Amino acid sequence: MQEKPNSLKSALQAGKAHIGIWCSLGSALTTEIVAGSGAGWILIDGEHSPNHLLTIMAQLQVAAAFPCEAVVRLPSDDANLIKQAMDIGARSLMIPNVRSAGQARAIVSAMTYAPYGGIRGFSVGHRANAFGRIKDYHANARDQRLVVLQIEDETAVANAAEIAAVEGVDVLFVGPGDLSTNMGAMGNPNAAHVQEAIASVREAAGSVGKASGILAPVKADADRYLADGFTMVAVGADLGLLARGSDALIASFKS
Repeated sequence: MQEKPNSLKSALQAGKAHIGIWCSLGSALTTEIVAGSGAGWILIDGEHSPNHLLTIMAQLQVAAAFPCEAVVRLPSDDANLIKQAMDIGARSLMIPNVRSAGQARAIVSAMTYAPYGGIRGFSVGHRANAFGRIKDYHANARDQRLVVLQIEDETAVANAAEIAAVEGVDVLFVGPGDLSTNMGAMGNPNAAHVQEAIASVREAAGSVGKASGILAPVKADADRYLADGFTMVAVGADLGLLARGSDALIASFKS
């Protein structure tokens, strides 16, 4: 048995844009619906959503039926959380609030087995290697791994080029909500100084051949970021789609 190729990683390495949708409801059923939408990737959120290891695993299981890549965002860079998430099959990880190259190196190390310079704990059989059925999984795990690091404050922006240059880092992903808040423009990522910071992150990633990503639930923003060169762009979330859709439906009858 061979590991399924990481279509998101391949697309990003080729400079091709991939559109994604956030999954924030902690439900395997809603994630299954989103995964079947045709999106190139989905994000299972373990930071700001009511998820835990078992609910994340259930969502990975339903997403596996579709060609999209499931990315898991963890609540922190804790190496034990990274180990557990990878063992249940989360090979594409997004880590929030990364501020330095040293932190980036530690994250890559936590996602890498010891013979290849890392500290990831070794287990013979787990869901990630189909319970021991994938030939040479441990030796080749790095090939399909995707390391996505979030840039969310001014320190991270200043260090973006150094973070992107760390071997094993694949994507710098801007968190516009946290970034704008931390830059004194809460709720306004389109403020001029925030937009300058966002552009600088994209340029820093591109300068070392790495991809850049961002969450942009407003279509005009997403279109602009894609035109600017961001390639890993999330254009909505299950929670927002449900809330706005139900609001619009009821409003249509009230009017």
